[in-house]
Amino acid sequence: MLGPNGSGKSTAFKIAVGLLRPSSGTVTINGHKPGTLSARKATGFLPEDSTLLPFLSARESLQLHGALAGLGRAAAARKADELLERMGLTDAARRRVKGFSKGMQRRLGVATVLMGDPDVFILDEPTSGLDPLGAVQMKELIAELRGKGKAILISSHLLGELENVCDRVAFINHGKLLSEGTLEELLREKDLHELRLSPPDPAAIRALESLAAEKGLRVVSSKAPMRTLEAFYLQMLKRDDGDKS
Repeated sequence: MLGPNGSGKSTAFKIAVGLLRPSSGTVTINGHKPGTLSARKATGFLPEDSTLLPFLSARESLQLHGALAGLGRAAAARKADELLERMGLTDAARRRVKGFSKGMQRRLGVATVLMGDPDVFILDEPTSGLDPLGAVQMKELIAELRGKGKAILISSHLLGELENVCDRVAFINHGKLLSEGTLEELLREKDLHELRLSPPDPAAIRALESLAAEKGLRVVSSKAPMRTLEAFYLQMLKRDDGDKS
């Protein structure tokens, strides 16, 4: 679910989990009304703002959410340690949450949602506060959950960060649905065709451009493509890690 700040994304999510009542329309989670015990058991909700208890440690926070999800003490402790490692928080397991950075709190918040292994994940700005590497890991986690058959509803106002993990996209503004569909339906440019060549032989490229002109086609762009800043950032980290080793 995409849209600018104040478009209604967080409000829609709060309605879906039973924190707000809709002025019209209906919502069901696995066929159950929001706020009912069945709907709550089926749903994992990550709100936009942290709701972690600041006086608990990271491990205690996860064990608490495990208990709320119905896990026994041993099972909750075991799963808490697994998720602390998965989210890169093992070294901070005994630290109180109030000393965590925003990114660390976000990773811990995601781990609390995972404790109950719900069928439906509702994630409000899941990459907020994360560095580029953390954002990539978050997208990998979302793709993994999708592969397990989980239903995932994500909100974001950053258009590119979730493009590679979404099956369908809805764009809302002022509380209204403006457009909805698959990425193919929404983003494919029907009046353009992109051709990439490797290696970029100048003579071959000039010949192709001349052929296009002979056929009455206009060459809109002919240049070396740019990597994304995210790809460059990850490449630099990998190179730095390699130099250190």
